[in-house]
Amino acid sequence: MGQVLVVRHAIAEPRDQAPDGRDRTRRVSDRGERVMRRAALGLRRVVEHLPLVAHSPLTRAVQTAAILDAAFPETTARRELAALAPGGDPAAVFRWLAEVSEYPVALVGHEPDLGYWVGQALTGTPVSFLAFRKASICLLEFPDGPAPGAGRLTGHFPPEVLGDLSEVAE
Repeated sequence: MGQVLVVRHAIAEPRDQAPDGRDRTRRVSDRGERVMRRAALGLRRVVEHLPLVAHSPLTRAVQTAAILDAAFPETTARRELAALAPGGDPAAVFRWLAEVSEYPVALVGHEPDLGYWVGQALTGTPVSFLAFRKASICLLEFPDGPAPGAGRLTGHFPPEVLGDLSEVAE
């Protein structure tokens, strides 16, 4: 059974503060980093380990993946996946997941693409019906392997809920 954590990138700086003024180089803001760190620590109360984090090539997604990686020291790999970039190919994400040997896997990307991908995973049709705020995490199970319409929604957490979980004593 494959568990997939779908993660919207953390809050990023405005475009005019990006090093070259381009969307793809926007960095995670200081506030975004704080919120995502708390959320990632709370996520440890939901999933025990996270061996693989795949991310969009955009700077803010790479930085969000690094924050997840730091919260799960046993993470063995991070992979850049072009299909997670804005306008990426959702079918390529399913194909890539089918080749993964160890779950759970995190996918760090962008809206509206993540919302449509989750809708396709659950219903077979690329529809968006979840509010995917920045630093939100959606948990999907694929009992028979990742494919359109084969997913089951097992959790959807805004960053505040995960942040609160990070403060609960173990």
